[in-house]
Amino acid sequence: MNDYELGVRLRRQIFTDFERGIRNDGRRYQALLSDFCGERHSLLLPALKHLVQSPGFTSALALQPPLPSDRQLLLRLQQELQQVFAAAICHRMDGVLRGLLALPNDGETASSLSAPEAVVPELVSAPEAAAMAAVAPGGSSSELVAVLGFIAGVLVVGVVGALSWLVLLNRQPSGMPSTSTARQQPVDAMPQAEPASSDSEAAEAAPAETNSTSSPDPQQLALEQAITSVRQLYDDLSVGNHAAARALFSPAAADQFDPAFFQQFQRVAVDNLRETGREGSVLMLEGVVSFVYPDGSSQSESRSFSVDTADGRALITGSSFGEVVRPRR
Repeated sequence: MNDYELGVRLRRQIFTDFERGIRNDGRRYQALLSDFCGERHSLLLPALKHLVQSPGFTSALALQPPLPSDRQLLLRLQQELQQVFAAAICHRMDGVLRGLLALPNDGETASSLSAPEAVVPELVSAPEAAAMAAVAPGGSSSELVAVLGFIAGVLVVGVVGALSWLVLLNRQPSGMPSTSTARQQPVDAMPQAEPASSDSEAAEAAPAETNSTSSPDPQQLALEQAITSVRQLYDDLSVGNHAAARALFSPAAADQFDPAFFQQFQRVAVDNLRETGREGSVLMLEGVVSFVYPDGSSQSESRSFSVDTADGRALITGSSFGEVVRPRR
């Protein structure tokens, strides 16, 4: 299952819930995403969980039916992800968003937006297809008649052309060789084909193609994974998803992320994360953590983190308080 198909699968689940009258809830889909994502999509799980809690996604769920195939909605969701996640994660999430909104994947033409059938048919349920057809943009009856008229005109022109060609064949003079006779001429009489491009030309073109698809920098990828892990930790702590939060830090750092401490806040978040050092696979980061109290007041403080990226999990192994950046007010 690729990134686009993952988005289609989430959309199918949302439309199934809509048909059954189940209330659409971002937290419900946060829990389901852990089942949807295999090893291939493990890096996207933090971004997916953030997506289903984002304002743009929440407002799109409230529509009847939900998640219209709208490019403006696609742009809004992309911008909300870009404010939090690194470019490499957002690039992969673009395919997920297109599948989620039933928009064409990369390489498809924009004209397919007017037809709900353009979405991968085997991955879209019948209730979803019906709902998509009901809300397809530009789907007025006059436009449908115009399209059908154009198709009919093309078919008529094709049929008339074929009949004319057959009539000309029947009237062909006896002195002219027929098509079948021409095909039976000796091979020596056939014109010589142009020689194919030399192997050297193909070899010269190969390096340019190879360079255009170079792999990302491993050090930059490790930094993006570490930043994503720290951000996801505070997202989980903010919504009370303590089980998911515990999977992001080692036992040695557990005293810094006590669930009882975070329950006193309405919301917590971390911003301005940057790398301050690196020792092998362990990255040192520093950022600003904001605590919002139930009465609306907030306080910000700097905090450092150590993240081990050796096994690809970006596990937070330590954290320490820096200083109060902005006192509570």
